[in-house]
Amino acid sequence: MPFGEHWEWRGFGRTSPAFRAWFQTLPPYYPPSEVPLRDEYLWTPSCAHNVKLRYDALKFKRFIARQGAFERWLEAPDEFLPFPLHPDHLRQVEALLNVRLPAIPARPIDRDAFLELIARAQPPVHRVTVIKQRRLSRWRAVSGEEIIVEWTHILQPRAEETVAMEHESLAALQQAHARIAPRLAGLLAMNYLQAIGRWLSEGSDADADHAATGESENRRHEQ
Repeated sequence: MPFGEHWEWRGFGRTSPAFRAWFQTLPPYYPPSEVPLRDEYLWTPSCAHNVKLRYDALKFKRFIARQGAFERWLEAPDEFLPFPLHPDHLRQVEALLNVRLPAIPARPIDRDAFLELIARAQPPVHRVTVIKQRRLSRWRAVSGEEIIVEWTHILQPRAEETVAMEHESLAALQQAHARIAPRLAGLLAMNYLQAIGRWLSEGSDADADHAATGESENRRHEQ
C-alpha cells in the first residue's frame, strides 16, 4: 500500500461472491501487474512490526496502535532500504524483531551477509516467503472519503486471499468498514504477522527457507 501513517483493517480467508462483484466496480489505484509480488517476511513470535525483504531492499512497516480490529501502521519512504545495509539499520532490525544478532559489522553489508546474520539471530528468526498477486482500488465512501481497498491472492505458502481497507482517519475507516461488512463474510480479521503465525502453527511449509538456511548456517558454524 502507499507510504505514510494510516489505519488499516485486514482479513484473511476466502472472499465472498458479493465482495468480488463489488470490487470489480472500483477504479484501480494504479494499473494491476500481472507479475506476482514476492515478499520474504522476517518473523519471530514476539515481533509486532512488519520486516520484510522486497526486491533487493529491506522494508519496515511499524505497528503503532490497535483499536479493536483496526490497526495503525507507519510505512515511511526512508525505510525502504536498498542493500548494502548500514549498521544502524541492523540495529533497527534487532529492535523491531526483538532479537540479538551475533555481531553487527562496522561497515554496510550486502543481502547474503545480512541473511547469514539473520540465520544466527537469537531467538531464531523465521524467513517466510509469500508470493502474492495484489490489486489496489479506490472506493469513494458515502461520507465522501476515499478508502484504499486491497484484494490479494496469496499463492505461497498456501492458497488464500486477504482484503485490506486503509485510511488516515480511524472514524472514516470504521464507517466504511461497517457499510461493507456483509461483503467481508469469509474473512477473519488479522494482520500478516498473525497470519504467518497461524501458517507456521498449522504445519505449513511457510518456514522452509528458515529451516534450510538456519540448519545450514548452524552446521557451518559448528564445523
